[in-house]
Amino acid sequence: MPDALLLLVRFGRLFRECIAEAFRADETLRLCEITDEGDVVPQITARKPDVVVINVEGREEEGLGIIGRLSREHPEGRLLVFGMEETQESILRFIEAGAQGYIARTASMDDFREAILLAERGEMAASPEVVYAMFARLAELSKLRRRTGALESLVLTERELDILRLMAAGLSNRQIATRLTLSYHTVKNHVQNIFRRLGVARRIEAVEYARRQGWLHE
Repeated sequence: MPDALLLLVRFGRLFRECIAEAFRADETLRLCEITDEGDVVPQITARKPDVVVINVEGREEEGLGIIGRLSREHPEGRLLVFGMEETQESILRFIEAGAQGYIARTASMDDFREAILLAERGEMAASPEVVYAMFARLAELSKLRRRTGALESLVLTERELDILRLMAAGLSNRQIATRLTLSYHTVKNHVQNIFRRLGVARRIEAVEYARRQGWLHE
């Protein structure tokens, strides 16, 4: 990435000078810093940096808000966090807010530089513990999604689920009425209720929704 811009946010002068020295030989990376105590997000987005390192030590909640806004307003930037509490919960909160990685407080200057160069290339430096935490969180979210899908099926009555499965089998309203010994108008009303509750307008959309949720088993 030629002439990438590295932005340091809320670091002290000594730290900034050390970082500048570490990257002195790297002519493809320009260094800039923001230390103002006000709203830093507009200042960051105006510079359109390639990599942003934000010091959140002592003010993690504020840092989470900044990361969340930047991930929406400057999505092409790579966001790294420094100075946060190094617990699984804290790390995952920042990653879910939009950070691409974090730099440990105990990191050496070489570690700091490596993390920035990885971010510049679109990669993320993470310890095995962080990788495990991320996969554990993904597994938890996947399980929650399956559970939510099962609960959503309770939105429809058993009769409506029966009709939805027959729709998926390609039966028309009249054929469904014959199969379930119902009147045509009753089936039509059930179909309209299914559309309304699922927020769809066509049979194919209702069937596809049900298929994704796993409702089409016998």
